[in-house]
Amino acid sequence: MPSIWGYIFGPRLYGIFAEPDRQESNLETLGNTVISFSSGLYYVATSLAFGPLIVIYLYGRDWLTPVGAMTILKYAVWMTMIGFGARAFGRYFDETYSRFLDIWQNESNKKDDNNHTALKKYDFELLNVTPDYEARPNPELWHLTPDASDAGTFTRGLASWAVHAFGRHLIYPGSVSFLKYIMRSSLNNARKLMVQNKGGKRVWIKTSEGDVIDAMFIRGNANLSQNLVLCFEGNAGFYEIGVMHAPAQLGYTTLGFNIPGFGESTGLPYAKKTLAAADAVMQYSIEVLGYRPENIVLFGWSIGGFPVAWLASNYRNVKAVVLDATFDDLLPLALFRMPGFFASVVEFAIRNHMNLQVDKLLTRYKGPIRLIRRLQEEILTTSADDQPESIRRSTNRINWLLKSIIRDRHPELIRNLEPQVDRWLDMSPAERLMQTGVSLREESQQRKRLFDACSHYLVDFDANHVTPLDPQYFNIPEGRDNF
Repeated sequence: MPSIWGYIFGPRLYGIFAEPDRQESNLETLGNTVISFSSGLYYVATSLAFGPLIVIYLYGRDWLTPVGAMTILKYAVWMTMIGFGARAFGRYFDETYSRFLDIWQNESNKKDDNNHTALKKYDFELLNVTPDYEARPNPELWHLTPDASDAGTFTRGLASWAVHAFGRHLIYPGSVSFLKYIMRSSLNNARKLMVQNKGGKRVWIKTSEGDVIDAMFIRGNANLSQNLVLCFEGNAGFYEIGVMHAPAQLGYTTLGFNIPGFGESTGLPYAKKTLAAADAVMQYSIEVLGYRPENIVLFGWSIGGFPVAWLASNYRNVKAVVLDATFDDLLPLALFRMPGFFASVVEFAIRNHMNLQVDKLLTRYKGPIRLIRRLQEEILTTSADDQPESIRRSTNRINWLLKSIIRDRHPELIRNLEPQVDRWLDMSPAERLMQTGVSLREESQQRKRLFDACSHYLVDFDANHVTPLDPQYFNIPEGRDNF
């Protein structure tokens, strides 16, 4: 028999995967709306970004007095009682929720395998669930150490405040509560379709940092099932509607997940927690799914290239790395979008809190790699929107990533010819084809080999940053990169 506390504080039930969509009662919807609104007000009022401003406003309005505090407390109590009360009554008279709550509470208390299987039939808020796999801490993992930078106490403090107050939200907008609120219905529907139509298996993985990661495993065609494509989303991407659909459409076996703070995954997407989530999913792929690193392809889109590059730097025998619309380093992008007078704070904040240097991470990985550049890229450029297309394309940060890879792997090719890479990047497909001829001149031969390397590592996709990847552009690179 479910307890009354379960009706009040239990997780939100979205539906049952094998049944028609569930409709909440009007009372439960009212309660959830009031709770969400109250939680939003509390989050804003206590946030580092808006909290001080709200305190100043309340002080100016003479609300920071015993009488004012009691008035605020009275409204808070009323909203709490209305929200949780309406939700509890709505759930109590809902037979579907009562059955779910009984299973959920038994799962928390008994840890029964059969009960765990029964719970997996439900789609719900991941609150107090038993994970399918718990990752172990791995002190042997390598992490990039940022370059030492001199900064005073004020700059250090301001940088830390900026990262926690608004920086994390700008870098990972997918973790903002409001965005998750408006996206919830779409994500729930997409997740249900993945289970019903694609045979998806929902997986809960606990990281070494204590976060519970929501993941989805889809078994591909028998001919392609020997390899696993591990998919990493962007800063506002979710596995339900994200990049794993491209390889899945081609028949590959895929595993997608939401990083901490995204979708139903718990926690917040700071760099340390994001990398812990990536390693937890990698451990699950190896130890539970049974894939060797040699049969795992790391596929990342946008900022997802950061955990991909870090995993590749530690699991250097993975089959391949595919990076779509990613960048070399977060710092140039951050400096371009922030006020110039804030540059020293931005640099210290990025290097010491969000040091996303994909190019340096990839220097430890020597296996097959493929870059996909978006020709209409508007996010990863460092030029104004009103600039000509050729200028904006030349400032795409994936260009620097390509040059970094060639410098690291083929220094003899790019030596004294780095501007030729920019020339190749600006060429049309027809112009690149004309450069494939053989010349007896030594410099021309070097340039031809350099262009061959560019073609080997990078392919252009005529789309903007958020256009879903055409599956034909997802090709697993193979073979040696000798030119």
